[in-house]
Amino acid sequence: MNLDFYSFLPAAAQEKCASLIGDNNVQIKVVRQRKTKHGDFRVLRGKPVTITLNAMENPYRFLLTFLHEWAHFSVFSNCRKRQKPHGTTWQNTFQALTIPFLSTDFFPESLLEPLKKHMRKPKATFAADPSLMLALRQFDPPNNKKCIFELEHGTLFSASDGRIFQKGTKRRTRFLCTCVQTKRHYLFPPFVEVKEL
Repeated sequence: MNLDFYSFLPAAAQEKCASLIGDNNVQIKVVRQRKTKHGDFRVLRGKPVTITLNAMENPYRFLLTFLHEWAHFSVFSNCRKRQKPHGTTWQNTFQALTIPFLSTDFFPESLLEPLKKHMRKPKATFAADPSLMLALRQFDPPNNKKCIFELEHGTLFSASDGRIFQKGTKRRTRFLCTCVQTKRHYLFPPFVEVKEL
């Protein structure tokens, strides 16, 4: 196990997470930030089961990401039949793992209400839950970026790869934005952080 793992958790949650992990044969790796995901769970033939988690400065987001991925491991370990990745079995497992952490011992008061709501029927990603995302964002380190949903319609912004886009209309849950250089259209989730121009 990556020794840095516990240092990313809220201090109060470290012992509880250690007892959860116990002597399970699973590798937990903390890796540099990835653009498309906060964590993942992998089973490769002939190799130990692996959970990778992005290094992040928000300990509450890190704890939730760990519990999300640990629920995948738990479903894999306890179910003989193949399950849907974020189906009912995973949702019930994620709920059961998270409930013991739902107190001010582990999370700030401002996070508890949106987190309890989210856990009634957890989604595949926290990004699908605006109230939880906004609550979590309070504990991210400050930066000069804004989320797509915070920008005015028509605003120009720079994406992480340096391309320039113009914010367009909302399509269900994502925003249709136009790349200034190519005039091609792309859908952006509302909580993607970008640099306003």
